[in-house]
This record gives sequence, structure tokens and C-alpha cells, in this order.
Amino acid sequence: MLKRAALTSTGGVIFIIGLILFPMPVPLGIPVMIIGLSIILKASNRAKRLAISLFKKNRYSHQLWRKTRNLHKRNRNP
Repeated sequence: MLKRAALTSTGGVIFIIGLILFPMPVPLGIPVMIIGLSIILKASNRAKRLAISLFKKNRYSHQLWRKTRNLHKRNRNP
């Protein structure tokens, strides 16, 4: 329980740092935001369900999500 809370808050802080870096001319904002979101999604089932429901609402992101999941399954099971 405490580990999940720590991971979620760490991911949130990293995501906010990415938001701060986003308007700067150095292209670091988006990768930092992606890292923060991945930490949040790893730690929180609620955030994961929300992200999946948002992906399902948009047709193009849903296709991207399925391709990524299939790629991950193929690389995981050689």
C-alpha cells in the first residue's frame, strides 16, 4: 500500500516536471511526461482503467494500444 502511494506520487512529480519542461526549447518535456505516466500506470489500477477507457473512446489510439500490447506479448513470449 505504501509502495503504491510512493510510486504514484513519484510518477505525479515526474509528470509535473515534464509539464514544466514542455514549453522550453529543449525537447525533454514529452519524454519526461511519458516516464511519469508510465510510473503512475504501473502503480495505480484506477489510473490504468481510466487510461484504457480513454484509449477505447478514440479509434486511432485504440489501434495504437492494441499494436503496442501485441508487440509486448510477442517480445515477452519468444
